[in-house]
Amino acid sequence: MRGSSALFSQRLKIWFYSIFGVLFFSGVIWLLVHYGKADNEAFDGPYSSLEPFLLRVHGAAAMASLLVLGVLIPTHMRRAWQQRRNRITAAVMVLACVLMIMSGYGLYYCGSDQWRTWISGFH
Repeated sequence: MRGSSALFSQRLKIWFYSIFGVLFFSGVIWLLVHYGKADNEAFDGPYSSLEPFLLRVHGAAAMASLLVLGVLIPTHMRRAWQQRRNRITAAVMVLACVLMIMSGYGLYYCGSDQWRTWISGFH
């Protein structure tokens, strides 16, 4: 962060976009592989090992995203909030992140198949 500005430093931008890019695309590709294999027999062969790999990448990126969010809260977000900038966007983003964190935690630790199905659909 530069001075009292709420702008991202170049290094933080690289970390933010890299980690959240991996997080997003690993989730999207997992969805394509997971739901695509039901419709296409070709997914059963060479792509069958891709699904657990993508889940591991997604989980690792999720943990890294928590670190980035931990840096953003006291620096970028607090400064922007004090400057009364983008408060609605910030609230929506924080809510979305909290919901994804909670549902990801639920997917990892929930033992009930009924709850897991609902959480998975939400996440």
